[in-house]
Amino acid sequence: MANLLDWNTLDHKVKAYLDPDIGIDSPQKAFPVLMVSSILDVTDEEAEDSITDGGKDRGVDAVFVDDRDGRNTIHVFQFKYVSSFEKTKNNFPSGEIDKIVSFFEDVLDENKSLEESCNPILWNKIKEIWLALNKPNPSIEVHFCGNMKSMEDNEKVRANNSIGKYKYVNVHHHTLDSIINLFVDRKRAAINDRLTVVDKDYFDRTDGNIRGLICTVEASEIVRMITDPENPMQVLTDIFNDNVRVYLTRNNKINKKIIETALSDNNTLFWYLNNGITITCDSFSYPKGKRAPIIELNRIQIVNGGQTSNALFEAYQSDPNKLDDVLVLVRIIETKSQPISLAIAESTNSQTPIKGRDLRSNDDIQKKLEEAFLSMNVFYDRKFKQHQEQPHAKRIDALTAGQAHLAYGLELPEVAKKDRGRIFADLYDSVFTDELTVDDLHVPFRLLERIERIKKSVQKSIREQSTFDNSTMYLIDGAYHALFAIGQLCDKYGKPRLDYAFAESKIDEAIGILAAIVKAEQEKEVTFSFNRFFKDAKTKTKVAAFIQLKC
Repeated sequence: MANLLDWNTLDHKVKAYLDPDIGIDSPQKAFPVLMVSSILDVTDEEAEDSITDGGKDRGVDAVFVDDRDGRNTIHVFQFKYVSSFEKTKNNFPSGEIDKIVSFFEDVLDENKSLEESCNPILWNKIKEIWLALNKPNPSIEVHFCGNMKSMEDNEKVRANNSIGKYKYVNVHHHTLDSIINLFVDRKRAAINDRLTVVDKDYFDRTDGNIRGLICTVEASEIVRMITDPENPMQVLTDIFNDNVRVYLTRNNKINKKIIETALSDNNTLFWYLNNGITITCDSFSYPKGKRAPIIELNRIQIVNGGQTSNALFEAYQSDPNKLDDVLVLVRIIETKSQPISLAIAESTNSQTPIKGRDLRSNDDIQKKLEEAFLSMNVFYDRKFKQHQEQPHAKRIDALTAGQAHLAYGLELPEVAKKDRGRIFADLYDSVFTDELTVDDLHVPFRLLERIERIKKSVQKSIREQSTFDNSTMYLIDGAYHALFAIGQLCDKYGKPRLDYAFAESKIDEAIGILAAIVKAEQEKEVTFSFNRFFKDAKTKTKVAAFIQLKC
């Protein structure tokens, strides 16, 4: 049961997101941005772009179409935020269920009249949804999210049945309790533990300052090791701090298969079918030559096998007796060298998608950039939300900076728009080269911030149903192409792109040029979509040609 401290903790986090300049002038408006960012693990800017709340929102407060790492998931949110602790004891209001059901009926029927009943931001999101639904393996996740109790049980059943009746649609209920569990990061002491080996199934070797032990242990030993001693129904997340992955939940097809194998009648095959678990530690010891020796482990981290460990934990919750016959291959590596530990974490992960950013966060070039920015009193987030305690205006996110450089310096705005994950994957060595300077990142990042401010003012006007320049609405999807256009204008006028003052003076001109191009394209194509247009590689060619020929 959530308490006053829980409410106060969340309230402080929500108020940190207040930004009246872009229309986030109340906790009720800040809460959705915080939650989309946190639940989906996306940047604050992406979260802000997902917000559809306002007049003619059809009961939908946010939409995020997630195509990262090959996903095709449509997230639809409904938010409620109460301003006092007393009101957190209320149930999430269920009056919006029928609105969302009606919304899905129209969306899944591809009802074109939706344009008339939706605000412009939501209408563009609907067109994104339709594109996603025409791609392989779509799924829709509906989130009822509030800093209070969940819906009353009968209303929750009604919501689940009314919305869940559609194929590929799942319903999630987020409460103050679950939100706090998402945020709270309890600081724990170094983790020490022990594992009992099965019989004499172990092999030990040493090479210089690194030592390894390969052994077989019972699955129940792994479950015990990762169980939170303060809450046996939860996993001890700190044991995975050095793991480059996050757990992808039992809905991930690989993890679902792991759970099914562990609970099957043929679960004795688990040792042969699973890659096992890799543990790093500062030191380990055990009595050699004995059967079933107990290994003492100091300062341990599970750096590979997080999916396996968590899946076994879930299997154990379903049927603990089934795990009696499940054995797991375990590799224990003793090293105090952080570079070696990081190399092990990277090289041993290959079963499920890796977050490339996490793998690269400790590269020398990222550390050097952090130090260089620090000398400018700027905090460079080489890890996601690394400096979140610092003022937003003094932070630069590595991924967003990489996107800006990709669009501005490397002239790939469509890649910055649609394939941001490649920045820390196959494009990493092209974006973060040895010749890269701080200004190469800083100038386009600050220009993008200015463009984003204009974009957010448009979003604010739409949400508040006030007058706005309709020709600039394309910025919601075309910010990186506006940045690209500024670079082209610098070239046209013979000015260095890193001359921030001149580049900044060309923002309005770049936005006007793009508006003219978009208007011409809209007149040619009835089904024109901002999202599709700015993901097309040909669009930047049209922008560059326009500037060279007409400016």
